[in-house]
Amino acid sequence: MPYITKQNQVITADRNWLVSKQYDARWSPSERTRLKEIASRYKVKWSGNTRHIPWNSLLERVDIIPNSMVATMAAAESGWGTSKLARVNNNLFGMKCGGGNCRGAVKGYSQFDSVEESVQAYVRNLNTHPAYSSFRKSRAQLRKADQEVTASTMIHKLKGYSTKGQAITTISSRCIRITSG
Repeated sequence: MPYITKQNQVITADRNWLVSKQYDARWSPSERTRLKEIASRYKVKWSGNTRHIPWNSLLERVDIIPNSMVATMAAAESGWGTSKLARVNNNLFGMKCGGGNCRGAVKGYSQFDSVEESVQAYVRNLNTHPAYSSFRKSRAQLRKADQEVTASTMIHKLKGYSTKGQAITTISSRCIRITSG
């Protein structure tokens, strides 16, 4: 879980910075650059005008994925790390590649140089891909209601997540319940 924790720490730092800047009227060049980089990384369109920053979109996307949810999904998708996709491509989540730029031994699936890179890609995918918009909206609603974002509440929000269908979220949900006590 160190890779998941590390990724969530990066996200938390970006999110905290965004929240701290939300009501600022003045922006230094370095702050504008940082905001532009965050918006780009999270695929949020922004004109560059600090008077028209898409705060809702940014804060909906720049948010953590619960550690136990990421770990459970990795275990479920990769057969506890034993699948060929996990062993050969470092792909713990069954992420497909697009645009014909696939490399690696398992055709049609993304290959990563490390497990850490796989975790980063997974978290980025959940935070940016249009298919997970309802997941992000649900998380934002929890934040707005000042409720904790937990694996057990969020796992059910993954609609259309896996080619394995609803079974993968059901299995993952059971694993989360068991490990949570």
